[in-house]
Amino acid sequence: MDRSSFKYDILKEVFNISVGKAADLLSEITGKKILLKIPDVTILDRTTNNIELTEYLPIKFTGALMVSTISFKENLTGKANLIFPAEKMKAFIHLCLNEDVHEEDDLNFTDIDFDVIKEIGNIILNCILGETGNLLNIKLQYSLPEVKIYNHINFRKDIDEKKYQHILVLYITFIIDSTEIEGTIIVDLALQSLNEIMRKIDLIEADIYD
Repeated sequence: MDRSSFKYDILKEVFNISVGKAADLLSEITGKKILLKIPDVTILDRTTNNIELTEYLPIKFTGALMVSTISFKENLTGKANLIFPAEKMKAFIHLCLNEDVHEEDDLNFTDIDFDVIKEIGNIILNCILGETGNLLNIKLQYSLPEVKIYNHINFRKDIDEKKYQHILVLYITFIIDSTEIEGTIIVDLALQSLNEIMRKIDLIEADIYD
């Protein structure tokens, strides 16, 4: 197996273990079986490429989007954005609250809706950052999630953080009952942060080969 591909597989498995923890916690809270998976991860380097972020998203986002954001620091520095179509999140909220889902539902989110979304974003992003930190033995401090709804998002203006040299794009799928939601987690990382992650991946790889 190609060594670079193997490192990539280890990184993807670390993230899948992390979202598995989030799925278990959400299932426990809602009383419903929730599945979360990350089928693919892309690493982008701003220092060598002129990146158009929308070209790397798993689906073409149209309509309103819901974005939950957490910043983190200490041994890693960066920002994580959890992005889902707002209409899908509205349906997901209804399912979490054991309410009927109607296709004609509007996208007016109540304070309760925002509280639910903040909690969902907090659980997913905290599990991904926290569990990834635990698995790689990296300490992190992170902020409380900030939730915004964008009717017409401009990724270059609203999401893309030019001050960070690297981007991890995690494609994420949410499944609850018969509802499937595809979204994206965009993690902006400082150069030394990605280097630290890959150094830890190298240690895991070395242990496997030993």
